[in-house]
Amino acid sequence: MTIENPIKKIIYDDHAIEQLPDVLAEFTAGRRVMIFADIRTFAVAGRAAEESLLRAGWTLRSVVVPDPAHGSPVCDDLTFNQLKPQVKDADILLAVGGGVISDLVKWLAFDLNLPYATLATAASMNGYTAANVAPTLKGVKSIVYARAPQAVLAVPAIIQNAPFELTAAGLGDVIAKPISTADWLLNHHVFGEPFDPDVADMITKIEPAYSDHPEKVRDREPKAIEALFMGLIYSGIAMTVIGTSAPASGGEHMLSHTLDMMSLVDGVPHDLHGRQVGLGTILAAALYEKIFQLDHPRCVPLPQTIDRPFWGHIADAVAEQYRLKQPLMETMRLKIEDPAFWNRLLSAARKTVRPPQAIKNCLKQAGAANTYPEIKCSRDRIRQAVLHMHEIRKRPTVVDLAWLLGILPAQTDDLIDQWLS
Repeated sequence: MTIENPIKKIIYDDHAIEQLPDVLAEFTAGRRVMIFADIRTFAVAGRAAEESLLRAGWTLRSVVVPDPAHGSPVCDDLTFNQLKPQVKDADILLAVGGGVISDLVKWLAFDLNLPYATLATAASMNGYTAANVAPTLKGVKSIVYARAPQAVLAVPAIIQNAPFELTAAGLGDVIAKPISTADWLLNHHVFGEPFDPDVADMITKIEPAYSDHPEKVRDREPKAIEALFMGLIYSGIAMTVIGTSAPASGGEHMLSHTLDMMSLVDGVPHDLHGRQVGLGTILAAALYEKIFQLDHPRCVPLPQTIDRPFWGHIADAVAEQYRLKQPLMETMRLKIEDPAFWNRLLSAARKTVRPPQAIKNCLKQAGAANTYPEIKCSRDRIRQAVLHMHEIRKRPTVVDLAWLLGILPAQTDDLIDQWLS
């Protein structure tokens, strides 16, 4: 199946790797390609990509991004700076892998003004077709705006047989859409952020194939896995069309980003992004559920500063994000105290948010993480993440609204015990 779209070309086909030479030739007159993969994705698809391109007369060089001391490669400024000098005499770049490899190559291609394509190896995240990169910069999870790939290719058998925790992470990432849309509407109503209902609705027709029958994802049924992969693809396209991460990333992502940043501070490993986002989506839906019960919002004073000892060596970078958010929160407070505005805001959010139990059930039936022990977190660690996730990004989300309304931190323990345990 080939779909023409703003990313030029998406190929989900048994013979996608054989089509690589012709696809790359559409985007460059040269015949020099540089392939990036990690040790696992090179074995799964990188070597086959090499053989296909060599047979077609391409000149290539492959870089296998090494694993750090603990875990797999990460997308951060250190890794980027190590890879950039290695890009020489290339007409086009090819990413072979999942989120980290895709983001690193996207970043390199943008910085060096080169075209690039992606050979996806798992339905693990929605960044394949997104223009933005989600790296860690100076210890803070950030957004770098770059360019989407010219093409994304995938072989169904590779996607279906990827390690299941990657597929489950993809479900955790894409199931965030109802919350990210509600937070997008929140910023639209409060701050005038542009909102496009057609873009917000982009994956609605695909969703039932994986969310209504999550056990089919668990059982790796081809149609369910293809729907999940396409849901992730169109989620990324939505971000590219709008030019921000708003269509696919809201308060639910803050839990995952916070856990990642905590790992940078204390060295305790974190889990896969999408698995953490799944828990964040349950939590964010539970916050919205509590907000919907408030007929008359009563705002409380917000903390004026971040918890510097908690953030250690990255405290200055976190503090800058929090400083930028404070005037926005004052604007939000003034607006939501207007009863008519509050009712319009609740009415808009109710149309998109799914109940936390429905999200939890979907993840559970799919065999995806839905409790904090499943993402290798202690109760204290998940509690600390919930208590600090409002500090890390300047863009307000349901998490910040919950702090403004006094739901957080007061109900932190109840929320964890009811929904994340």
